Amino acid sequence: MPAAGVEFEPWSYTEKDLFPSAIIATATVDWNGDEETAEDKKTADDAKVGKGDVPIYGDENGWMAVSLFDVPAKAKVTVEISIDGYLKPSVWTGSIKKASDEVRIFPKCLWDYDALHQVREQKPVNVVFKVTVNGTKLPDQTETCALRSINDCPFYVLWDENGEDFDDFSWMFAAYVNENHPWIDGILKEALQSGLISSFTGYQSGNPDEVQAQVFAIWNVLQRRGIKYSDISATTPSKFVISQSVRFLDDTIESTQANCVDGTVLMASILRKIGINAYLVMVPGHCFLAFDSGPGDDDDIVGLETTLLGENNLKPVKELATMPEKLKQKEFAASLKTFASAIAAGSATMDEHAEDLESGENPDTQLISVSDARELGIMPIASGVKRN
Repeated sequence: MPAAGVEFEPWSYTEKDLFPSAIIATATVDWNGDEETAEDKKTADDAKVGKGDVPIYGDENGWMAVSLFDVPAKAKVTVEISIDGYLKPSVWTGSIKKASDEVRIFPKCLWDYDALHQVREQKPVNVVFKVTVNGTKLPDQTETCALRSINDCPFYVLWDENGEDFDDFSWMFAAYVNENHPWIDGILKEALQSGLISSFTGYQSGNPDEVQAQVFAIWNVLQRRGIKYSDISATTPSKFVISQSVRFLDDTIESTQANCVDGTVLMASILRKIGINAYLVMVPGHCFLAFDSGPGDDDDIVGLETTLLGENNLKPVKELATMPEKLKQKEFAASLKTFASAIAAGSATMDEHAEDLESGENPDTQLISVSDARELGIMPIASGVKRN
Protein backbone atom coordinates (compact mmCIF):
# COMPACT_ATOMS: atom_id res chain seq x y z
CA MET A 1 0.00 0.00 0.00
CA PRO A 2 1.45 3.42 -0.91
CA ALA A 3 2.16 6.11 1.68
CA ALA A 4 -0.47 8.51 0.34
CA GLY A 5 -1.90 10.68 3.11
CA VAL A 6 0.71 9.62 5.68
CA GLU A 7 2.38 12.55 7.42
CA PHE A 8 4.81 12.91 10.32
CA GLU A 9 6.08 15.50 12.72
CA PRO A 10 9.12 15.52 15.05
CA TRP A 11 8.51 14.75 18.70
CA SER A 12 10.74 15.34 21.73
CA TYR A 13 10.02 14.59 25.37
CA THR A 14 11.53 17.95 26.36
CA GLU A 15 10.19 19.84 23.32
CA LYS A 16 12.90 21.94 21.60
CA ASP A 17 15.29 21.76 24.54
CA LEU A 18 17.70 18.83 24.73
CA PHE A 19 19.39 18.16 28.07
CA PRO A 20 22.71 16.26 27.90
CA SER A 21 22.54 15.75 31.69
CA ALA A 22 19.28 13.79 31.44
CA ILE A 23 20.38 11.86 28.35
CA ILE A 24 23.61 10.76 30.05
CA ALA A 25 22.22 10.10 33.52
CA THR A 26 19.38 7.90 32.21
CA ALA A 27 21.38 6.07 29.53
CA THR A 28 20.94 2.68 31.24
CA VAL A 29 17.48 3.21 32.74
CA ASP A 30 14.60 1.00 31.59
CA TRP A 31 11.55 2.96 32.72
CA ASN A 32 9.18 0.09 31.98
CA GLY A 33 11.42 -2.83 32.81
CA ASP A 34 9.55 -3.86 35.96
CA GLU A 35 6.14 -3.54 34.34
CA GLU A 36 6.69 -5.39 31.06
CA THR A 37 5.24 -8.86 30.83
CA ALA A 38 6.45 -11.74 28.71
CA GLU A 39 3.68 -10.91 26.24
CA ASP A 40 4.96 -7.33 26.00
CA LYS A 41 8.44 -8.55 25.10
CA LYS A 42 7.27 -11.17 22.59
CA THR A 43 7.91 -9.12 19.46
CA ALA A 44 9.76 -5.89 18.77
CA ASP A 45 7.16 -4.90 16.19
CA ASP A 46 4.26 -4.86 18.67
CA ALA A 47 3.46 -1.35 19.86
CA LYS A 48 3.32 -0.36 23.50
CA VAL A 49 0.73 2.10 24.76
CA GLY A 50 2.22 5.32 26.08
CA LYS A 51 0.97 8.68 27.32
CA GLY A 52 -2.39 9.59 25.74
CA ASP A 53 -2.85 6.02 24.46
CA VAL A 54 -0.67 6.67 21.43
CA PRO A 55 0.91 3.34 20.31
CA ILE A 56 4.66 3.39 20.92
CA TYR A 57 7.18 1.57 18.74
CA GLY A 58 10.92 1.25 19.24
CA ASP A 59 12.92 2.40 22.25
CA GLU A 60 10.42 3.32 24.97
CA ASN A 61 13.27 4.90 26.94
CA GLY A 62 14.11 7.35 24.17
CA TRP A 63 13.93 11.13 24.29
CA MET A 64 13.13 11.80 20.62
CA ALA A 65 10.71 10.27 18.16
CA VAL A 66 8.47 10.98 15.21
CA SER A 67 4.69 11.02 15.39
CA LEU A 68 3.34 9.34 12.28
CA PHE A 69 -0.27 10.09 11.28
CA ASP A 70 -2.87 8.08 9.32
CA VAL A 71 -0.72 4.99 9.09
CA PRO A 72 -2.22 1.97 7.27
CA ALA A 73 -2.09 -1.49 8.82
CA LYS A 74 1.08 -3.52 8.18
CA ALA A 75 2.87 -0.47 6.81
CA LYS A 76 6.62 -0.96 6.63
CA VAL A 77 8.27 2.08 8.19
CA THR A 78 11.84 3.32 8.57
CA VAL A 79 12.62 6.28 10.84
CA GLU A 80 16.01 7.96 11.14
CA ILE A 81 17.03 10.78 13.53
CA SER A 82 20.45 12.46 13.59
CA ILE A 83 22.26 15.50 15.00
CA ASP A 84 25.59 16.36 13.44
CA GLY A 85 28.33 15.89 16.04
CA TYR A 86 26.08 14.59 18.82
CA LEU A 87 23.70 11.90 17.53
CA LYS A 88 24.80 9.38 14.93
CA PRO A 89 22.10 8.40 12.41
CA SER A 90 19.73 6.32 14.56
CA VAL A 91 17.32 4.05 12.72
CA TRP A 92 14.16 2.09 13.50
CA THR A 93 12.70 -0.26 10.90
CA GLY A 94 9.56 -2.32 11.39
CA SER A 95 5.91 -2.87 10.59
CA ILE A 96 2.93 -1.05 12.06
CA LYS A 97 0.62 -3.71 13.42
CA LYS A 98 -2.72 -1.90 13.21
CA ALA A 99 -3.98 1.07 11.26
CA SER A 100 -3.72 4.12 13.52
CA ASP A 101 -4.51 7.82 13.48
CA GLU A 102 -1.16 8.31 15.19
CA VAL A 103 1.81 6.20 16.23
CA ARG A 104 5.02 7.35 17.86
CA ILE A 105 8.30 5.75 16.81
CA PHE A 106 11.51 6.00 18.87
CA PRO A 107 14.73 4.83 17.20
CA LYS A 108 17.43 3.66 19.61
CA CYS A 109 19.48 6.85 19.79
CA LEU A 110 23.23 6.47 19.22
CA TRP A 111 24.38 9.45 21.24
CA ASP A 112 28.00 10.57 21.29
CA TYR A 113 28.19 10.73 25.07
CA ASP A 114 31.71 12.19 25.07
CA ALA A 115 30.50 15.10 22.94
CA LEU A 116 27.48 15.64 25.19
CA HIS A 117 29.80 15.75 28.22
CA GLN A 118 31.66 18.68 26.66
CA VAL A 119 28.62 20.96 26.29
CA ARG A 120 29.11 23.66 28.92
CA GLU A 121 27.16 26.42 27.16
CA GLN A 122 23.80 26.32 25.41
CA LYS A 123 24.04 26.05 21.62
CA PRO A 124 21.64 25.51 18.71
CA VAL A 125 21.68 22.17 16.87
CA ASN A 126 19.80 20.92 13.83
CA VAL A 127 17.94 17.66 14.37
CA VAL A 128 17.18 15.87 11.09
CA PHE A 129 14.19 13.50 10.89
CA LYS A 130 13.77 11.09 7.96
CA VAL A 131 10.82 8.74 7.36
CA THR A 132 10.08 6.11 4.72
CA VAL A 133 6.69 4.37 4.51
CA ASN A 134 6.20 1.33 2.25
CA GLY A 135 9.23 2.34 0.20
CA THR A 136 8.10 5.96 -0.24
CA LYS A 137 10.41 8.55 1.28
CA LEU A 138 8.54 11.41 2.94
CA PRO A 139 10.10 14.89 2.84
CA ASP A 140 12.80 15.27 5.50
CA GLN A 141 12.13 17.62 8.39
CA THR A 142 14.70 19.57 10.38
CA GLU A 143 14.09 21.02 13.84
CA THR A 144 16.47 23.55 15.34
CA CYS A 145 16.72 22.73 19.05
CA ALA A 146 18.62 24.18 21.97
CA LEU A 147 21.30 21.82 23.28
CA ARG A 148 21.55 22.82 26.91
CA SER A 149 24.63 22.91 29.11
CA ILE A 150 25.61 19.70 30.88
CA ASN A 151 25.11 21.70 34.10
CA ASP A 152 21.43 22.36 33.35
CA CYS A 153 19.42 19.95 35.49
CA PRO A 154 15.78 19.52 34.39
CA PHE A 155 13.42 18.77 37.25
CA TYR A 156 9.92 19.40 35.85
CA VAL A 157 8.65 18.63 32.35
CA LEU A 158 5.40 20.50 31.74
CA TRP A 159 2.70 19.02 29.53
CA ASP A 160 0.68 22.24 29.43
CA GLU A 161 1.56 25.92 29.67
CA ASN A 162 -0.35 26.33 32.94
CA GLY A 163 1.84 23.78 34.73
CA GLU A 164 -1.15 21.69 35.82
CA ASP A 165 0.03 18.54 34.04
CA PHE A 166 3.72 17.70 34.50
CA ASP A 167 6.28 14.99 35.13
CA ASP A 168 8.50 15.30 38.20
CA PHE A 169 12.18 14.87 37.33
CA SER A 170 13.57 15.99 40.70
CA TRP A 171 15.51 12.71 40.96
CA MET A 172 17.79 14.17 38.25
CA PHE A 173 19.62 16.13 40.97
CA ALA A 174 21.02 12.79 42.16
CA ALA A 175 22.93 12.57 38.88
CA TYR A 176 25.19 15.40 40.09
CA VAL A 177 26.11 13.39 43.19
CA ASN A 178 29.35 11.79 42.04
CA GLU A 179 30.85 9.40 44.56
CA ASN A 180 33.43 8.41 41.92
CA HIS A 181 34.92 11.89 41.52
CA PRO A 182 38.75 11.67 41.61
CA TRP A 183 39.07 14.68 43.93
CA ILE A 184 37.21 13.04 46.80
CA ASP A 185 40.22 11.01 47.94
CA GLY A 186 42.17 14.25 48.42
CA ILE A 187 39.37 15.76 50.50
CA LEU A 188 39.19 12.65 52.68
CA LYS A 189 42.99 12.74 53.13
CA GLU A 190 42.76 16.35 54.34
CA ALA A 191 39.94 15.41 56.71
CA LEU A 192 42.15 12.74 58.26
CA GLN A 193 45.07 15.17 58.48
CA SER A 194 42.91 17.50 60.56
CA GLY A 195 43.06 14.90 63.34
CA LEU A 196 39.32 15.03 64.06
CA ILE A 197 38.99 11.33 63.26
CA SER A 198 41.47 8.54 62.58
CA SER A 199 39.57 6.73 59.82
CA PHE A 200 36.36 6.68 57.79
CA THR A 201 34.40 3.57 58.68
CA GLY A 202 30.88 4.43 57.55
CA TYR A 203 28.42 2.53 59.74
CA GLN A 204 30.84 -0.14 60.97
CA SER A 205 30.89 1.19 64.53
CA GLY A 206 27.10 1.02 64.84
CA ASN A 207 27.32 4.29 66.78
CA PRO A 208 25.38 7.32 65.43
CA ASP A 209 27.83 9.63 67.21
CA GLU A 210 30.70 8.10 65.24
CA VAL A 211 28.74 8.64 62.04
CA GLN A 212 28.20 12.31 62.89
CA ALA A 213 31.89 12.66 63.74
CA GLN A 214 32.78 11.49 60.25
CA VAL A 215 30.28 13.90 58.68
CA PHE A 216 31.69 16.72 60.81
CA ALA A 217 35.25 15.94 59.69
CA ILE A 218 34.12 16.38 56.07
CA TRP A 219 32.17 19.53 56.96
CA ASN A 220 35.23 21.00 58.67
CA VAL A 221 37.60 20.34 55.78
CA LEU A 222 35.15 21.88 53.27
CA GLN A 223 34.99 24.95 55.48
CA ARG A 224 38.79 25.02 55.43
CA ARG A 225 38.59 24.88 51.63
CA GLY A 226 36.68 28.18 51.83
CA ILE A 227 33.36 27.03 50.36
CA LYS A 228 30.86 29.90 50.58
CA TYR A 229 27.16 30.06 49.83
CA SER A 230 26.39 31.76 46.51
CA ASP A 231 22.87 31.96 45.11
CA ILE A 232 23.83 31.40 41.47
CA SER A 233 21.43 28.86 40.02
CA ALA A 234 19.62 30.60 37.16
CA THR A 235 19.68 29.13 33.68
CA THR A 236 18.12 30.06 30.35
CA PRO A 237 14.36 29.63 30.77
CA SER A 238 12.42 27.06 28.78
CA LYS A 239 8.73 27.06 27.91
CA PHE A 240 8.09 23.45 28.88
CA VAL A 241 11.01 22.40 31.10
CA ILE A 242 11.97 23.85 34.49
CA SER A 243 15.67 23.46 35.19
CA GLN A 244 18.44 24.71 37.44
CA SER A 245 22.17 25.08 36.96
CA VAL A 246 24.18 22.69 39.17
CA ARG A 247 27.97 22.80 39.47
CA PHE A 248 30.16 19.73 39.39
CA LEU A 249 32.10 18.94 42.54
CA ASP A 250 35.37 20.30 41.11
CA ASP A 251 33.68 23.51 39.91
CA THR A 252 32.34 24.14 43.42
CA ILE A 253 35.73 23.52 45.05
CA GLU A 254 37.69 25.58 42.52
CA SER A 255 35.30 28.54 42.63
CA THR A 256 34.75 28.13 46.42
CA GLN A 257 31.09 28.95 45.73
CA ALA A 258 28.02 26.78 46.17
CA ASN A 259 24.31 27.36 45.85
CA CYS A 260 22.06 25.19 47.98
CA VAL A 261 22.08 22.32 45.45
CA ASP A 262 25.83 22.58 44.76
CA GLY A 263 26.73 22.28 48.44
CA THR A 264 24.28 19.45 48.93
CA VAL A 265 25.53 17.31 46.02
CA LEU A 266 29.13 18.04 47.10
CA MET A 267 28.52 16.74 50.63
CA ALA A 268 26.39 13.84 49.36
CA SER A 269 29.14 12.75 46.95
CA ILE A 270 31.69 12.48 49.77
CA LEU A 271 29.28 10.75 52.16
CA ARG A 272 28.44 8.19 49.47
CA LYS A 273 32.16 7.54 49.03
CA ILE A 274 32.58 6.58 52.70
CA GLY A 275 29.42 4.45 52.74
CA ILE A 276 26.96 6.83 54.43
CA ASN A 277 23.48 6.99 52.91
CA ALA A 278 22.71 10.50 51.67
CA TYR A 279 19.53 12.28 50.64
CA LEU A 280 18.72 15.48 48.80
CA VAL A 281 15.89 17.23 50.63
CA MET A 282 13.82 19.41 48.30
CA VAL A 283 11.45 21.93 49.88
CA PRO A 284 9.87 24.93 48.12
CA GLY A 285 12.70 27.07 46.76
CA HIS A 286 15.45 25.24 48.61
CA CYS A 287 17.60 22.09 48.82
CA PHE A 288 19.72 20.69 51.65
CA LEU A 289 21.35 17.44 52.75
CA ALA A 290 20.17 14.60 54.96
CA PHE A 291 21.92 11.40 55.95
CA ASP A 292 21.14 8.19 57.80
CA SER A 293 22.57 8.02 61.31
CA GLY A 294 22.82 4.25 60.93
CA PRO A 295 22.37 1.53 58.30
CA GLY A 296 18.98 0.27 59.50
CA ASP A 297 15.45 1.34 58.54
CA ASP A 298 14.76 2.36 62.13
CA ASP A 299 17.71 4.77 62.34
CA ASP A 300 17.06 8.50 62.25
CA ILE A 301 17.51 10.63 59.15
CA VAL A 302 19.51 13.71 60.13
CA GLY A 303 19.06 16.98 58.23
CA LEU A 304 22.06 19.21 57.50
CA GLU A 305 21.64 22.78 56.21
CA THR A 306 24.57 22.96 53.78
CA THR A 307 24.24 26.72 53.11
CA LEU A 308 25.85 27.30 56.53
CA LEU A 309 29.18 25.92 55.27
CA GLY A 310 30.46 29.45 54.71
CA GLU A 311 29.73 30.75 58.21
CA ASN A 312 33.30 30.30 59.47
CA ASN A 313 36.64 31.54 58.13
CA LEU A 314 39.04 28.73 58.97
CA LYS A 315 42.68 28.25 58.12
CA PRO A 316 43.59 25.60 55.48
CA VAL A 317 44.37 22.10 56.74
CA LYS A 318 48.05 22.47 55.78
CA GLU A 319 48.42 25.22 58.41
CA LEU A 320 47.05 23.10 61.28
CA ALA A 321 50.41 21.44 61.94
CA THR A 322 52.04 24.77 62.86
CA MET A 323 49.00 26.41 64.43
CA PRO A 324 49.08 27.01 68.21
CA GLU A 325 46.95 24.38 69.96
CA LYS A 326 44.70 26.98 71.56
CA LEU A 327 43.87 28.58 68.21
CA LYS A 328 43.38 25.18 66.60
CA GLN A 329 40.86 24.14 69.25
CA LYS A 330 39.11 27.49 68.95
CA GLU A 331 38.64 26.92 65.20
CA PHE A 332 37.38 23.38 65.75
CA ALA A 333 34.90 24.62 68.35
CA ALA A 334 33.59 27.35 66.03
CA SER A 335 33.20 24.86 63.18
CA LEU A 336 31.44 22.36 65.45
CA LYS A 337 29.03 25.06 66.65
CA THR A 338 28.11 25.88 63.05
CA PHE A 339 27.77 22.17 62.25
CA ALA A 340 25.38 21.73 65.18
CA SER A 341 23.38 24.74 63.96
CA ALA A 342 23.25 23.24 60.48
CA ILE A 343 21.90 19.96 61.87
CA ALA A 344 19.34 21.82 63.98
CA ALA A 345 18.20 23.91 61.01
CA GLY A 346 18.06 20.99 58.59
CA SER A 347 16.24 18.72 61.02
CA ALA A 348 13.76 21.48 61.90
CA THR A 349 12.94 22.01 58.22
CA MET A 350 12.43 18.27 57.80
CA ASP A 351 10.09 18.23 60.79
CA GLU A 352 8.18 21.18 59.33
CA HIS A 353 7.65 19.32 56.05
CA ALA A 354 7.48 15.81 57.51
CA GLU A 355 4.04 14.94 56.16
CA ASP A 356 4.83 15.94 52.58
CA LEU A 357 8.28 14.33 52.70
CA GLU A 358 6.77 11.04 53.82
CA SER A 359 3.93 11.02 51.29
CA GLY A 360 6.00 12.23 48.34
CA GLU A 361 2.82 13.58 46.75
CA ASN A 362 3.81 17.26 46.85
CA PRO A 363 6.13 17.81 43.87
CA ASP A 364 7.78 20.79 45.61
CA THR A 365 8.72 18.73 48.68
CA GLN A 366 10.73 15.57 48.06
CA LEU A 367 13.20 13.36 49.91
CA ILE A 368 15.46 12.07 47.15
CA SER A 369 17.43 8.99 48.16
CA VAL A 370 20.66 8.80 46.19
CA SER A 371 20.75 5.04 46.80
CA ASP A 372 17.26 4.64 45.33
CA ALA A 373 18.24 6.78 42.34
CA ARG A 374 21.24 4.53 41.72
CA GLU A 375 19.04 1.43 41.94
CA LEU A 376 16.72 3.00 39.37
CA GLY A 377 19.74 3.43 37.12
CA ILE A 378 20.44 7.16 37.48
CA MET A 379 24.18 7.36 36.92
CA PRO A 380 26.50 10.07 38.26
CA ILE A 381 27.57 12.52 35.59
CA ALA A 382 31.35 12.54 35.28
CA SER A 383 32.91 15.98 35.15
CA GLY A 384 35.87 14.76 33.13
CA VAL A 385 38.58 16.18 35.39
CA LYS A 386 41.60 14.19 36.50
CA ARG A 387 42.87 13.58 40.01
CA ASN A 388 44.32 16.75 41.55
